[in-house]
Amino acid sequence: MFAPLQVVQTERVTRAGLLLAAVAAAAVLAAGVGGRASADTPAIANSPDLPWTHPTHESELELLLGRIASTIAKKQVTVRCEGDTDWRKLVTERGGDPTAELGYVGVDFHPFTGQLRSLETFAELAGEAICVPLKRFAAANPKPTKCVAMKLEKRKVLVNRRVLVRKQEVVDGKRTVRHVFVVRRVPVVLTRTVNVGLRPCYLGTGRAVRDMPESYWKAYAQYSDAILTLTHEAFHLAGIIGGWRLRGGIIAGDPQAEAKATCYGMQWMRHAAVELGATQDDGQAIARFYWDNVYPEFRTSRHSQYWSPDCRPGGPLDQRAPGKTVWP
Repeated sequence: MFAPLQVVQTERVTRAGLLLAAVAAAAVLAAGVGGRASADTPAIANSPDLPWTHPTHESELELLLGRIASTIAKKQVTVRCEGDTDWRKLVTERGGDPTAELGYVGVDFHPFTGQLRSLETFAELAGEAICVPLKRFAAANPKPTKCVAMKLEKRKVLVNRRVLVRKQEVVDGKRTVRHVFVVRRVPVVLTRTVNVGLRPCYLGTGRAVRDMPESYWKAYAQYSDAILTLTHEAFHLAGIIGGWRLRGGIIAGDPQAEAKATCYGMQWMRHAAVELGATQDDGQAIARFYWDNVYPEFRTSRHSQYWSPDCRPGGPLDQRAPGKTVWP
C-alpha cells in the first residue's frame, strides 16, 4: 500500500488559472508593495538534464528536494523524480492511477490489524507534472512568479506659461482695461509611470501587481501545485499517513492524514519556495495563491479528503508559532 497524493489534477489547475485570470483583469498597480525587490537566486544550475535521468536519483534537483523534505519531516529522507514510463509502472504496481497521482510515499499496513509495518524514507514524484516545474522554478532568475511592478508618480513643478491678464491703463486721461499675455511661472502636476522593480505578482484575494494573461496564471498554478506536492509528501514521510479502509472495515492510520498533510504542507510552502531560491515575500505569495485559488476546490470535489474545516487561521491544524499573523 502507499500514500497517494492527488493534490491537483490538470483540469483543476486549469480552473484555478481561469479563476484568477478573471480576477486579475481588474489588477491594481503595486505602489509601495512590501518585501525585497531584488531578483531571486537560482538554487540549482539551469542545465538541460531532466530531473529523473540520474541513475541513483542524486540529480541536483533531487538532492535539493531531499534537503527540503528532510527539514520538514525532521529526519533524513530523500526525494525521487520519475519519468513517465517509470512513473506509470510504479503507480500501477501499487494500484494507483498514474494519470491522477502526483506523488506518493510507500507505506505497508497489516491487512487485518491495520498496524503500520513499514514507512519508506523516500517520496516519489511525477517527473513531468511536478519535478519539471520545480526544476524550472529553482533554476529561474528571477522567479516566474515575479512581475515588474509599475506605479504612477506625481510631482509638482513650476513651469513658464503664457497667461492672459487684465491690465489697466490711462490713455488721454481715460482709464481703460485691456487683456494681454504675459509669461509667468505656474505650478503644474506631472504624472508618469515608474518601474519600481520586481514584486510578487500575486497580492492575495484575487489581486495582482499587474494584468497578466491566462497562460501566466496557469503556469503559476503549476508552480504552486508542485511546491505543495513536495511539502505534502514531506509530511507523509514524517509519519502522517493513513485513511485507508482495510479488510474487515478497519481504517489504517490517521483518517485525516491527507487533509493534515495538505494543510501543514501549505504552511511550509513559503519555506520550500525560499529554499528553491525565492524571496520571502514571493514564497508567501505562492502559498497565499494556493490557499485562495486551489485549496477551496477540494471542499466540493471528489478529492474532499484533502480539505478540512480545521485548516484555517487559528484552527486545530494551524501550526504557526505564537504571534505569527501571516497565513498560511
